[in-house]
Amino acid sequence: MKKIVILGAGTGGTLIANRLYRRLWHQIKGGDIEITIIEPNYWHYYQPGFLLLPLNLITEDELRRPVKELLPEKIKLIREKAEKIDVENKQVNLADGDKINYDYLIISTGSRLNYDEVPGLRDGTYNFYGFDEAIRLRETLRNFREGTIVVGVAGVPYKCPPAPIEMSLLLDAYYRRLGIRDRINIKYAYPLPRVFPIAEAADMLDPIMRNRDIDIHLFFNVEEIDPGNKVIKSMEGEELEYDLAIMIPPHKGSDVIINSGIGDAGGWVPTDRYTLNMEGHDDIYVIGDATNLPISKAGSVADFEAEVIVSRLIDQLNGHTPMTVYNGKVMCFVLTGIGEGTILLFNYNEPPKPVPPGFSSYWLKLIYNKLYWSLTAGSALVEVS
Repeated sequence: MKKIVILGAGTGGTLIANRLYRRLWHQIKGGDIEITIIEPNYWHYYQPGFLLLPLNLITEDELRRPVKELLPEKIKLIREKAEKIDVENKQVNLADGDKINYDYLIISTGSRLNYDEVPGLRDGTYNFYGFDEAIRLRETLRNFREGTIVVGVAGVPYKCPPAPIEMSLLLDAYYRRLGIRDRINIKYAYPLPRVFPIAEAADMLDPIMRNRDIDIHLFFNVEEIDPGNKVIKSMEGEELEYDLAIMIPPHKGSDVIINSGIGDAGGWVPTDRYTLNMEGHDDIYVIGDATNLPISKAGSVADFEAEVIVSRLIDQLNGHTPMTVYNGKVMCFVLTGIGEGTILLFNYNEPPKPVPPGFSSYWLKLIYNKLYWSLTAGSALVEVS
């Protein structure tokens, strides 16, 4: 029996499990292949929806499902925390002392918020990068009717590069709908010399933000937050006063990667940019936010990577040389307000060619929000014969 172990049941891990299940059903049913997911959390979250929750553009029930409900019965789910990956002995050590052996391992451990990197960040700001955090911000916005909102990035890397721009533009639309936009000052603080990492997208988004009276502060690398005086201080010596600060914390890799000694200084796994193997290990694949690849940490990346990993893994199981490679494909919906958006599509070699924002892209985003649970996360929950 070949044992495939998937560490983490986020978008990437769930996608791979379900796609392997559909393509290897007969071998799984016959006992030739076993798929195990190790995931301590009860809930699987649709994380792109966290952006919409603070503004009541999506409901809490639309954002989460129990992990077990997204997996076929033949896929084994272990609800335990992984403490260490032992690559020499090909096993995962669990917090309860158990050890899970593998023939092939897929690392889908995602990323985590690193509040401790910036003094005052945890106590002085809000964000929308988790379910509870988004709800907390929603409750605050319900009563915020006048003052200065700073939306920014407290450190890199972070998931979903367009998110701070989207939040700024959604807040603009939200307060215009309420008829009190003139009472709200929105400031955008970003560490790069442009509003977005990719020049082609920045050239389109920058004038949109300025035309909507969003005050842009570039080269703003956050040094510390002073919650008492409500001031954000940058390494460049600039200070921004705020009444409400929505700051995206810097991200780090998972503890299990750091504890295993297989990650870089940030806890990201060194990954071959084409094969998606952990460097030096053709029996280990890495997907999504867990990699150190120089591309966006976004859900679509995990989707495109999953198909590559599944194809390569099936070739290996069948004794063939894997030929499928990942070309760095990324697709991002970028909401530029309530009722409008655009789409960015690019890869390692081709930059995006943004189209003017419109309702059609916003509409597609809303449709995908509904289809995520069947099209992506629960894609194997249909009869396989």
